Amino acid sequence: MYLRIRRQIEKKWQNMYPIKPRPPQGYNEYLLNKKNYLLASNEKKIESVTPSNIPPKMQEIYHLQENERKALLQRHIVEREKLCLNVEQEMIRVHSKAARNISCQPVPYSVCTLLKDEEVYNIPTSEQDEKDKNARYRFNGRQLLSWLQDVDDKWDKIKEAMVLRHHNEAESLHAVQMMDWDIALKKHKLWDYRCETAVDKDHVPIVHVSDDFDLLPA
Repeated sequence: MYLRIRRQIEKKWQNMYPIKPRPPQGYNEYLLNKKNYLLASNEKKIESVTPSNIPPKMQEIYHLQENERKALLQRHIVEREKLCLNVEQEMIRVHSKAARNISCQPVPYSVCTLLKDEEVYNIPTSEQDEKDKNARYRFNGRQLLSWLQDVDDKWDKIKEAMVLRHHNEAESLHAVQMMDWDIALKKHKLWDYRCETAVDKDHVPIVHVSDDFDLLPA
């Protein structure tokens, strides 16, 4: 029985070969190719400019808060780029799956497939063989478009949730920094405790959140 299983596996591998899928639209502009995503090694060090109208006693807290804003902004950029990389990888997987269906090859030609076939201890059923053979005939261009649309819908929802969270994080940090700034002004006797503090927006800016960014190159 074992030899019979191995013969079937060997016969299966005789019909398998590497398949090169058609690259997705805009593939040359993918972050995966251009590799211009943010890394610690290529991060641009931008010196912050302290507004000239900030009192000397408030400059220390301004720099502390500016570092917090930079850290949050950097984290948002990294999350956006990770999201784009995930979308690009899934688009490549979809096109690879389409190419395999066209070639009537249900599984990838890969080390993982080889290792999986090394652990087969039951004879493959004829139903599975028929299913694999019919995959080519069931596949058409409309099915590929449907897969691509599913990918777009899935990641658009994830993007929407991520952007909403980024807004919440930026607004939360801004609220905390406004409170700390107000306390510092009164602590240094730069504002009357009895009056409501009017904070210049340049002194405690809110972290900008990018709403309009593309998950894939246009």
